[in-house]
Amino acid sequence: MEQYLANTINKLNTKDYNELTLVLGNESCDLDSAVCAIVYAAFLDWQYNQIKCKVCTRTNRDPQFFKDDIFVPILNVDRQDYELKTEVAFCLRDNEINDDHLVFRDDHDLVQLTNATKTNVVLVDHHVLAAKDQFLSPYVTEIIDHRPLQEWSYNDDTRSTMEVVGSCSTLVAQRINNLCTLLSTEGAFFESHVICAKLLHSSIILDTVNFSKEVNKATPHDEEMILFLESLLKTEDCESFRKTQLDRLVAARSDVSRLSPAQLLRKDVKILKDVLVPSFPILVKDFLQRPGALDAVTEALGKRGCSLALLLGMDLEGGLRRDMAVYCPDDSTKGHKLTKFLQEWTSPSLKLLSEATSNCDYNQQLNLSASRKQYMPALNEFLNTQ
Repeated sequence: MEQYLANTINKLNTKDYNELTLVLGNESCDLDSAVCAIVYAAFLDWQYNQIKCKVCTRTNRDPQFFKDDIFVPILNVDRQDYELKTEVAFCLRDNEINDDHLVFRDDHDLVQLTNATKTNVVLVDHHVLAAKDQFLSPYVTEIIDHRPLQEWSYNDDTRSTMEVVGSCSTLVAQRINNLCTLLSTEGAFFESHVICAKLLHSSIILDTVNFSKEVNKATPHDEEMILFLESLLKTEDCESFRKTQLDRLVAARSDVSRLSPAQLLRKDVKILKDVLVPSFPILVKDFLQRPGALDAVTEALGKRGCSLALLLGMDLEGGLRRDMAVYCPDDSTKGHKLTKFLQEWTSPSLKLLSEATSNCDYNQQLNLSASRKQYMPALNEFLNTQ
């Protein structure tokens, strides 16, 4: 794995390649997104080397005349913000993946890269490009996502693997297994890339909170793929292994004691039109108690060109708890309207319970299975009616 990543970085930096494929995760760059990008890019590189011509003439195989294609995973976050993704950094380092062998969103000018050579783009863990990435739309050749289809702006022949499951890593594992079967090499990729199986396993466990019935995100497909990965990893005590993995990852994700409010707002954030939607590994109530929290939100809104913030919190200590808050410093009426809209939303009901809080609309969230993924369609509909 390290050899693949190091070779890819070297070829990218020295422009020593023919065609370029970028595998791009979503802008929150959570563990699922990062793992899907790295693992699927590694698989595409492995697959390319399995099927490329092995009997070309000496002249055509001479590196002086022939250059290979490269497959580059992009972690969709600036390099300076990598340390904010505490569970991502922990998991990748735990699997001996060197920070220097990763490619971050600001490491290269993607406009220049796509203009310089024939380029393909694979989207993983999302299918709607952020405004800053719209220029990539003509290059998209494949999508793997576990969200319901929101919109489609790509070529008709774009391959897609889209299914509502607990973790996009489930779909990546399935896609790799299917393609290996077509090559009559079932299991071969994971046997030679054990780290990839470990990464996918960790991601599914964290996303589904170890198949928690309370969280209710896991599907039979997630269970099928976790059993498939455990068979490859030859896990003896699966229950103990899963629990240990979850505990370590949750501890890493929740270790935000050294992060300022401004850093917490950048740790896991998405933007929909003019709405900033950060998700915290702590309760919003605890975030708001930090000195300068609302000032940091106001500053983040200004920097991102947003007018409204939807803050989402979660805490797993002593049992799962969720809460949310809406903050609109320049137009409290708009904030109140969004809060009321979310309180009345029924697909699914978020079961929001209002609590009196100064300066923002704060609610406990009693539907513990509703994550940001369930808020985004509601938010999108609200914005379309304004």
